[in-house]
Amino acid sequence: MKTFYTLRTSIFITACLLLLSTLKVFSQEVHTLDNLDDIDVINDLFETLSAGDTVILADGVYDTDERIKFSPTTGTAAMPITFRAETPGGVRFTGGLQLRIGGDHVIVDGFYWDGGYGSSSVIEFRDGEDYANHSTLQNCALDGLAVESPSAGTSTKHNWVMLYGTYNTVINCSFMNKESSGNMILVELAYNAYPPVEDGEPEINTSCDIVGHVISNNYFYKYAKIDAALSNAGDSETIRIGTSSYQNVDSSVMVSNNYFVEADGENEIITNKSKNNSYINNTFRRSRGSLVLRHGSNATVDGNYFLGENVDGTGGVRIVDSEHTITNNYIQDCITVVDQAKWNNGITFLGGSSNNSVPCTSDNTSSDYQKVENINVSNNTIINTNAPLYYNTDKGSTDPTGTFSNNLIYFTANNPNITNVISGDTEDSYSDLGTTLDYSGNVYTGSTLGETNTGFSEETGIIATADGEIFTFSGTGSAGKGADMGGYGPTTDTMVGHGIGACFLNSLGASIIDGDCTIEIPESLTVSGLSALDPVAASYDVSVNANVSWSAVSNATWISIDPNSGTGDAIVSVTVTENADTSARTGSVTFTQTSGENVIIRQLNVVQNGADLTDLYDLINTGVEGEDPVTINYFSKEEANGIDKFNYAINTLDKDMNSVWAADDGSILSGDYKGDGEYIIYDLGSNYDLDLVQFNTTNKSDAFGIQIWVSTTGTDASDFTMVLPTSGDLLLSAINTTDFNLYEVDTNARYVKLLGYGRFNSAGDSRESVWTAIGEIEFFGSEVLSVSDNDLENTISIYPNPALNNITVKISDNTQIEFAKLYSLDGKLVLNKKIDFLTSEFIINVSQVSEGTYILKLIGAIGANGANKSKPIIIKD
Repeated sequence: MKTFYTLRTSIFITACLLLLSTLKVFSQEVHTLDNLDDIDVINDLFETLSAGDTVILADGVYDTDERIKFSPTTGTAAMPITFRAETPGGVRFTGGLQLRIGGDHVIVDGFYWDGGYGSSSVIEFRDGEDYANHSTLQNCALDGLAVESPSAGTSTKHNWVMLYGTYNTVINCSFMNKESSGNMILVELAYNAYPPVEDGEPEINTSCDIVGHVISNNYFYKYAKIDAALSNAGDSETIRIGTSSYQNVDSSVMVSNNYFVEADGENEIITNKSKNNSYINNTFRRSRGSLVLRHGSNATVDGNYFLGENVDGTGGVRIVDSEHTITNNYIQDCITVVDQAKWNNGITFLGGSSNNSVPCTSDNTSSDYQKVENINVSNNTIINTNAPLYYNTDKGSTDPTGTFSNNLIYFTANNPNITNVISGDTEDSYSDLGTTLDYSGNVYTGSTLGETNTGFSEETGIIATADGEIFTFSGTGSAGKGADMGGYGPTTDTMVGHGIGACFLNSLGASIIDGDCTIEIPESLTVSGLSALDPVAASYDVSVNANVSWSAVSNATWISIDPNSGTGDAIVSVTVTENADTSARTGSVTFTQTSGENVIIRQLNVVQNGADLTDLYDLINTGVEGEDPVTINYFSKEEANGIDKFNYAINTLDKDMNSVWAADDGSILSGDYKGDGEYIIYDLGSNYDLDLVQFNTTNKSDAFGIQIWVSTTGTDASDFTMVLPTSGDLLLSAINTTDFNLYEVDTNARYVKLLGYGRFNSAGDSRESVWTAIGEIEFFGSEVLSVSDNDLENTISIYPNPALNNITVKISDNTQIEFAKLYSLDGKLVLNKKIDFLTSEFIINVSQVSEGTYILKLIGAIGANGANKSKPIIIKD
């Protein structure tokens, strides 16, 4: 997709304070500005523009430091509104002019910021709260803007371009000679996470919405190294995408085909601080720093050249956070002998421990170093780099997980950079940090490995052939190893002005007149992400944003997609079946470009949580009045005086998480550490095959020590058998939460005794408090169905059988029935009828029950002469 400059048309200019004329061209107007003497009038003009209009600023030198607000509201994708220089680079701003870009579908084209004192930000893609969308800054240059009179000991933050809004593009621009802190390009995401709302209205979290900016074909040159001792020195990245606070935003920014030369501002040339960003086909040359995946998950780093040219402090990729794909990168002649040796190496792994891969729906972010999990580091080539694989435990030693495969590490003979392939910041850093990655198929030659790892093999038969400044590889052991760079070769200085950077400047910032001013929008394909899905069957919408055709395919039968192909933007419905397993499952959908010159591949990871255990079993104590069979049979103690203490045992069955049973245990027994325990005995109302017990406690920093006992015969102490814990003396509950503690069991029970011993230390061997507090307890299982009662026919008559509409139950003795329950043969409760247990005859209406064979269970009244009776029943339509 290409956009070309419109042929200039000379028109007569009427002299006045603001010389302005218009010309109709194919129903759009071309406006020409001859000066910037009255910014307010110009800003007013911009508000009146129509779709397709163009405003041309006459060539010249403009020394104003005022603010232009280019915020028309009527641009469309087919008819954008353009503000451009009369000729590319012919308009020079020397006073630090500020530009605010608002509205949708606008283009700013061909301007040259040549020195001057800038404000805290020079160009912003917003005008107040009018955020730009689908708008473009192209073929512009910012060179040598400075900060006036910086204070001693500080480096005043000075951002050159700040991207707001969505789907904006910075393309074919040159950013040169920066000497103050701040970013050359900063992607600001606070307003994408939480857009402005009216006063008093609640915030709306829109972090899952794609941002979708493109930063492509730009030239970044000579960002001076900022003294780390100065304030703000840490905000000196060439490009920063996001912040720690908004790392969960689905920014999906594409950074491609850019050229970085001596971009030294700090040791993070690019800082990734948001989700789903892509860094593809960029060249880094003599730049002191690394591409750093600092916060935010699911980054793609593919097909980049890191050419250190033996400049100290140069590096490749530094990895923090999770789910990253780092493939097909070529890293050569990077050395870190003195400057930032811990941080800028070939590939640097860190071992943080903070929460990682933060879902876009969450705001549980951390500015600390995060765990590195499920990364894919494959098919990278590392040449003559003095620390090819570096394990940095400075921020922790949580082991990274994922795949490290088919990478190629090579040193030419007698190269001064030769070191072990594997090294780190301590002698034990690899064993502390690097052993849990899945290493396979990696090859090296020209050095020693430095550690024992069967996922590497030394291949002395590999042959390196110089191809210009880089190497290609052949010979034994090279097949399928290292980076496949496709048709992308490293960018060189001669390309600046000819497809890279602004077309009117060369690599040193000198003016040229033979540049290529064609703006070619790069092919792009991005796919929004999905948070972990619920276990139920459901469909979810995923946004595809593309300017190419694409197809999609799922790798799992439980994932289906519709549509599975398209051209351009689309909403794809991703449908998952129910996950009946308690374990989470993972699949993916691969989106592949099918038109154009490249083959962009994007993978959507689909994680579906396992079923909650409570979904797999039937809840016995449902809390439904008149139907719930579970009661309190007995308790040993409760904290209740009817005045200010109301912590009754019955509170554990009331389905109110805020009411609790509380009881204090006695003194520690001789030779014991926990006391004799206080208890509640629950009567389930019938014998059950008990599958699951869950209970919650109060929110304490110490664990509650609990035991669960069961009985089928009675409530004497000798009747009970302990089923939980299955080993040791105590269940230790979760701390600092009121969530349920879940325990699967496989036992038969009529009575359940919960014993509480107070609160304990983390080892469970020292009691910290005598008090036990239980909020709710729930039992799950199926009633034991039996047809072996020999007295049933003598004491109870059930007729007719088969039945059509009604079943009559007649009791001939003093047996007392409280519930009549009808079960299918697979144990599902079909009908539940509460009975007046003093009655001797009652009718059960089965007219709505489907034809089939069932078990009728008659449950005796608790505490009365009531036995449980069961009988097969046939029901006819």
